[in-house]
Amino acid sequence: MSADFSQHFHANPSRRRKIADFVTVIFFFGLLGSPLTALLLGNVSEISNPENRRLAEPPALEARWESWASFPRRSENYFDDHLGFRETMIRNFARLNLAAFGVSPSDKLVVGREGWLFFGDENAIAGYRGTDPLSPGELAHWRSVLEERRDWLTERGIAYLVILVPDKHEFYAEYMPASLPRATDIHPMDQLVDFLAEHSDIEILDLRPALEAEKLKRRVYHRTDTHWNDAGAHAAYRAILRRLDALLPGIENAQPARVKRGQYDAPGLGLAGLVGLEDVLREEVLSARLIRPRAEVAREHRAHYKQRTRTLQPLAHGVANPKLPRAVMFRDSFGNALIPYLSEHFRRILYVWNRDVDPEVVVVEKPDIVIQQIVGRFLPRRPRTVAELQAASAAETR
Repeated sequence: MSADFSQHFHANPSRRRKIADFVTVIFFFGLLGSPLTALLLGNVSEISNPENRRLAEPPALEARWESWASFPRRSENYFDDHLGFRETMIRNFARLNLAAFGVSPSDKLVVGREGWLFFGDENAIAGYRGTDPLSPGELAHWRSVLEERRDWLTERGIAYLVILVPDKHEFYAEYMPASLPRATDIHPMDQLVDFLAEHSDIEILDLRPALEAEKLKRRVYHRTDTHWNDAGAHAAYRAILRRLDALLPGIENAQPARVKRGQYDAPGLGLAGLVGLEDVLREEVLSARLIRPRAEVAREHRAHYKQRTRTLQPLAHGVANPKLPRAVMFRDSFGNALIPYLSEHFRRILYVWNRDVDPEVVVVEKPDIVIQQIVGRFLPRRPRTVAELQAASAAETR
């Protein structure tokens, strides 16, 4: 900058003000336009890590009226999902809401007491609060379906065990926020267990007593995830093994697999990651690892079952011992932590992510027992009968 220009610049406050205003305007519009610029120039991501979901795909136009009519909406969804710096903004928004106001940054997340996080699932919250109990008709339908499944399996020489897992909301209700008061202490799981005890002889394993006993010794659910930790899963496994001992030849007097317990600090788990706060909300992980695992993953089944699941591929484990029984376990996400433990007691056990008992899988696998694991928040969802499942399978193959 020349001396003459410098003198002229400093001698004209109005000119300085105009230049400053111009720079401010350029900076402001540059800031506003940076997300769009990042969208146009950046890499297109398929997954949102903070939200743990798949992002909208680029809208395509086809020679159909429906495609043209839906194009504006699909375009809006795409731009909303792929706006530049979106994940950074989500994380900062979550930090601000949590730090400044102590409130959840997402309706999928409930912020509880003492750093505890809970899944904001509608069924789980309604079950915890007691605002949407199972109706007499729903209870009767559950009994009918479970008995039908048991009878269908019994005709084929297969045992059947139903396992009920409590939601974290119910089991650690003392950490739920005061903003979600309970209308009643009756949970859908209470209703179903009591109803079946009075009106059916179906084999049900309610895991709450085993978990309550373990809770007196150590924490059994993660603070920053909706699931049980290894301590809870191992307590559940021991209770399951005791019940299998009475149901299944070849598993009598089986001793629980030995584990090495530990704990370590880790980034926050699923619920913290849901809003991008895994680096802020840490988890003290309680582990229980098998000391000498025997079970191995089977590989040959994957192609056969590829078309039979919508979420996760079925996974088979087993121990090379022909004297051990075979099993199929239909399960939800709570079954993940049970896999290492239960696999130690079967020559083959196939884990299938399905809330129903798929008769086609059973026919192919020929198990000695079918285990069905259900978490409490799924009880309001209507279970399908064997006939409905067979009809759906037949329709898929047409």
